[in-house]
Amino acid sequence: MKKLMLIAAMVLISTGAFAQEKGMKCLGVGVSYGIKSHANKIAIDAKAQYNVTDYFRAEFDFKFYPKQDACHVINPNLNLQYLIPIGDSEKFFVYPTAGVGILAAYYTDFDTETMFNFQGGAGAEYHFSEKIKFFAEAIYQYAKKNEAKFDWPILSIGAAYYF
Repeated sequence: MKKLMLIAAMVLISTGAFAQEKGMKCLGVGVSYGIKSHANKIAIDAKAQYNVTDYFRAEFDFKFYPKQDACHVINPNLNLQYLIPIGDSEKFFVYPTAGVGILAAYYTDFDTETMFNFQGGAGAEYHFSEKIKFFAEAIYQYAKKNEAKFDWPILSIGAAYYF
């Protein structure tokens, strides 16, 4: 009877764990807010993630900043993240993130400025279920070419689905 109770307890405990595993894929959407001294910009954010190992993943992130102040911005990025579990349940993770991308600013006078950007920051995610997670990130992004310069902190929140 003790063995049966021990097995039942282990099964119940393991149902709460949503560990990351090598090869897991995830798609997500969110909202980002770029904080800049002369303009605050809200972006629509889409993500695709792939776990290279159990705790190391690659992420493709695409931000679209709708037209504001005579300019809209498209910003695809490739990031690397290292997941650090918090607690024993493996439902909550924090992670540092670093990446590179391209920032393209389109102005109303048909002028376009395209530049490489670098970014780094940190994030946290909570696995609500085995397939759904919520995330929040704070990153700092830097891009400069000639007179054009984008250097700002960006705050993001959203949800993602594992498949």
